[in-house]
Parts: sequence; C-alpha cells; structure tokens
Amino acid sequence: MLPKVTNINKFNFKRRNLVSGPQLLGTLLIIAGLVALVSPVFFLEGSLERVLGVGLAALIPGLLIVSSYGGTLIDFTGKRFKDYHSIGGYKIGEWTALPVILKVKVISTSYLSTNTPNGISPAFSGKVSEFRTLIYSDASKPVLSFVYSNRDKAVRHAKRLASDLNADLDLRVPGQQ
Repeated sequence: MLPKVTNINKFNFKRRNLVSGPQLLGTLLIIAGLVALVSPVFFLEGSLERVLGVGLAALIPGLLIVSSYGGTLIDFTGKRFKDYHSIGGYKIGEWTALPVILKVKVISTSYLSTNTPNGISPAFSGKVSEFRTLIYSDASKPVLSFVYSNRDKAVRHAKRLASDLNADLDLRVPGQQ
C-alpha cells in the first residue's frame, strides 16, 4: 500500500501488502524457490535439472503474484485518473477525467481486527488504526479514497495531493493541524 511518485506530474497509489493475502503466497513461493535453488550448496544431492525445475517452478509464479496488484494513478497535467491492475509492471485500466477537486481530507479510523487461521498466515487479533485520504469534488461522496497504515505518510501524501490539485486540505487525525 505504498504510493510512489513515478514522476513529478503523477501520483501512484499501490494497493498491496506483501505480508497478507495473495502477496503473502507470492512471497512464500519466492522464498521456497530461492531455498530450492541454493539447497545444492548445503546438500550435495539431486540433479541440477531437478533443482532448477523445482526452484524456478516456485520462483516464477511467486514473482508474478508479488508483481500483481491494484492501484490508482493520477495524472495532474492531464487532469485524469485511472484505477488499474498491474501485472508484471504493466498497468491495465481506463483513464477517467478527474473532476475539479475542492477538498482533500485525511481521517483516522480504528477497529478490532481478527485474523482467522488459514494454515498460511498466523492468527492474531488487535486494534488496527487506518488513515484514509479522501478526495472530494463538489459532491458529498469522495471521488477517490486511499487507505494508509502510517499517519505521517497519509498526511504527507494528502498535502501533496491538495497542493497539486489546488484543493483545500482538511486534516482530521490526532496530532496534526
């Protein structure tokens, strides 16, 4: 879930988390593939073809899964945005005209999260705080919404969005003015 500035005229918000969901499976496959590829160094058993086959059979799908994610790309100069799905770095999605943005708001929400054990990820529960950056035009419903786990990052990106979109900034998170 880390936004990345691809260049100064664009804002790229990626929706992915490498420690949960499909990305966790991809990360585990990458680790398993790497372990399989380096195992001949420690265990002098098995043929080279078998080691490469097993290692690459885990590594390649793992890389594809980890490199697949969703996101939103905002083009400030073209006044447009696109919700996309990225597979291997190629972003698939349609550009939509961005309405005139009047306000960028950051709010915080907290809730109790419980993870059901599934055999892959650990079971845990606890209070989770999220910070949402909401982008409004003249309507009461936000045009775009981005979710962050880090308050400072949410505020930093909201300030950039407000500045680049010539919009008012409304910070409703503890510790911010």
